Amino acid sequence: MFEGGLVEKVYYQNEKNKIIYDRIKNNSFKLLKILKDDNRSKVLLIEIDGQKLVYKTPIEKNTKVWQRILSIFRGSESKREYKNYIKILEVGFRGPKPLLYCEYKKYGITLDSFLVMEYLDGEVARLSDLDLVASELRKIHRKGYLHGDSQLSNFMIKNSKVYLIDVKLLKNIYLKPGEEYEFIYLEESCHQDIDVYDKTNWSYKIAKSLNLYLHWLGRVKKKIRRKDR
Repeated sequence: MFEGGLVEKVYYQNEKNKIIYDRIKNNSFKLLKILKDDNRSKVLLIEIDGQKLVYKTPIEKNTKVWQRILSIFRGSESKREYKNYIKILEVGFRGPKPLLYCEYKKYGITLDSFLVMEYLDGEVARLSDLDLVASELRKIHRKGYLHGDSQLSNFMIKNSKVYLIDVKLLKNIYLKPGEEYEFIYLEESCHQDIDVYDKTNWSYKIAKSLNLYLHWLGRVKKKIRRKDR
């Protein structure tokens, strides 16, 4: 229990990870680099006893009222991301190994949280890695999943192997159009046409129609918001 009835909940798998948690709690670590720091999240590269780690706080989802309410039922974003990375490894994909997550709750509502995982010493995928990325995306689809955020920057390359980052790994209930939509999203993130998937079949046409509609809807919403200002 903390001041104001704030409850801390921390999960780690072994004693070594508990030591990491204690060091972070006591600010006893070396900050190597700020990887990201904006209104959505803070991501730090830190070092503890010679081990490089990534510390991530989902600021936006920790502070939005609706996300806090949802956390009563599904836990924090840090908890969900921790479990998702475990799932990635369990079903046979590569990704950073999650070590621990911590939540700060009041009346069951998550007010703050963070995740710690091993640092993946790779490079963000580039256009030259597109064939590797497309092959990995097809592998995800063959196993009955969708990536969930299939832009090029959410794949990392290390020793010619593909690692998944910022992935939702959702069960594919949308069948072939869902797979095609992920390739369309990948193509948009490349900012140029790509030829690693078939654009002539019916499922592509369905997915592309949905994609165009969502872009149109987004533009309409922006116009409405500008008028309301």
